[in-house]
Amino acid sequence: MAESKKNFCISRFKGVEQREYEVEIITPLFLGGADPQKAELRIPSIKGALRFWWRALYGSDDLKDMKKRESEIFGSTEKKAGFDIRVCKITDCYPKLADLPKGEKFTVKTKGKQFKLGIIDYLAFGLRDFRKGYSKEYIPNKNKFKILFYYRNQDYKLEIENSFKTLVFHGGLGAKTRNGFGSLYVKDLKPVGKIGKELKKFSSFSCETILFKQFQKLDSWVDSLSELGMVYRDARLSVEPKHQYRKRLLIAKPIVQTGDTGSRHAKPYFLHVNKLADGKYQGQILFMPYQYYEPVRRKEYFETCNRINKKIIQLSGGTR
Repeated sequence: MAESKKNFCISRFKGVEQREYEVEIITPLFLGGADPQKAELRIPSIKGALRFWWRALYGSDDLKDMKKRESEIFGSTEKKAGFDIRVCKITDCYPKLADLPKGEKFTVKTKGKQFKLGIIDYLAFGLRDFRKGYSKEYIPNKNKFKILFYYRNQDYKLEIENSFKTLVFHGGLGAKTRNGFGSLYVKDLKPVGKIGKELKKFSSFSCETILFKQFQKLDSWVDSLSELGMVYRDARLSVEPKHQYRKRLLIAKPIVQTGDTGSRHAKPYFLHVNKLADGKYQGQILFMPYQYYEPVRRKEYFETCNRINKKIIQLSGGTR
């Protein structure tokens, strides 16, 4: 396990600045190890998530320059990273293999039949077999762990800390973080200020970024994630008639129903559940678009996103 003391040499951290955070898991965390079906807190996976949010904050379309700067911070096969991470359990963090609460239910029609589907299962598609149930372990909500950062190179301390804050406030750890799983909470942590940049060829903060945060304050993560899921699903389905996929393929690809096996791209929407100081839960949706890879469809991509955004505002109450 990543938090094990085995082979841990404290002497290599002498003279190195340390920063630690107590982290609470808010929504089930599907973070795989060497066995992808098993759940565990893994330092390489945490660093991978930090790297993603670093690119979102500080990345560049100059890929050669970005790779150079990224290697200086996160390391490479030729160079050691400028910081280390250690993870320590606070609670047991025992993985579970069990069904999650269904959340709000909606009716699905297929082949002349109707059945009810829970929105949590809908958001977890790929982690759950509709006949056999969940196939991957997860670490349940309310578990806590401590993450310790050791900075050898002070030049990049601020960028690493901002990447961690952005991960906590907008992303998460493990699989399906764009669908709200693996959301985290750190008491008294403050978000990074608004960052406006030009649109890039990958997911990053830009002048086009929107944060939809006018969702209800609710008593559980299930209620909060259900609200997010229903709003996002309804907004996404509103762009074209049922069984048509031209516009929805612009948002995320592939879509299982189409049988399309071509190029892939992830959706520019990040569902996230926040825990508030009063113990309530509140959802948000981050819209973080990129320069669509097919030039001939870029205009249509943004037109479709704008329609979804207007629907999210209509269903949730607005932006903040």
